[in-house]
Amino acid sequence: MSSQSPLTDEISVSTPVAVQQSFDELGRGLRDVTFVVVDLETTGGSAAGGSGITEIGAVKVRQGLVLGEFQTLVRPSESIPPLISVLTGITDAMVATAPRIESCLPAFFDFARGSVLVAHNAPFDVGFLRHYSESIGVGWPKFEVLDTAKLARRVVTRDESPNCKLSSLARLFKASTTPNHRALADARATVDVLHGLIERLGNVGVNTLEELQTFSSRVTAAQRRKSYLAEGLPRLPGVYVFKSAQHQVLYVGTSKDLRSRVRTYFTTSETRTRIGEMVGIAE
Repeated sequence: MSSQSPLTDEISVSTPVAVQQSFDELGRGLRDVTFVVVDLETTGGSAAGGSGITEIGAVKVRQGLVLGEFQTLVRPSESIPPLISVLTGITDAMVATAPRIESCLPAFFDFARGSVLVAHNAPFDVGFLRHYSESIGVGWPKFEVLDTAKLARRVVTRDESPNCKLSSLARLFKASTTPNHRALADARATVDVLHGLIERLGNVGVNTLEELQTFSSRVTAAQRRKSYLAEGLPRLPGVYVFKSAQHQVLYVGTSKDLRSRVRTYFTTSETRTRIGEMVGIAE
């Protein structure tokens, strides 16, 4: 496989300007990534609908080691519904003297800054964090986000677990902490689930954050191993050519970002039979 960049009417070849590759271009090894696993307790299911955060719990991990923990109760602007108090054990009396979200959220952002944010059912937790960052005028740090629930649905079979709820996955991966609808305990359990998923995927050749984020069980290990073919390509517009071992042209395509586009052939599931066969024999 080769590339030609930039694109011209004659598809001529030019030498790209030398630039230092970013971490994203090189692929970030999972051992080098700092994750902050976060869990929230709230007064309801919708931040936009007026529900507030009552607790933030988070665990910072790197290379399988815990680097630190963050936990705080938060005093919401509304009373905690009785059913929520029964579920979480958090009562109005417990949060009566707790700090407001205006001070809790910046402190959490300082703790998590520079990390990859991880949550189980991330749209819920991240949705609350983003909503309140905007409502109190604190800039969103533009975290990369990894959802362990979404990842587990790609990895864990129904024979192993009836569903991908945190409690079920915690049992499957023998988490050291039992989730109990308290933020820090649930974050600790999610750490064990994350590590269990990473360990399992490491056995099939998933070793970078980019591979973890795009993993599909329908991509074979042999196909994934060929992702090295995209490593030397620039993040520039251009033409890419797939060739066989006999230098036969198999496919010619164009992209605004050569590296990202070519890499998808080896890390995401391809439903087109002809393209799948091409990827299988490309060298």
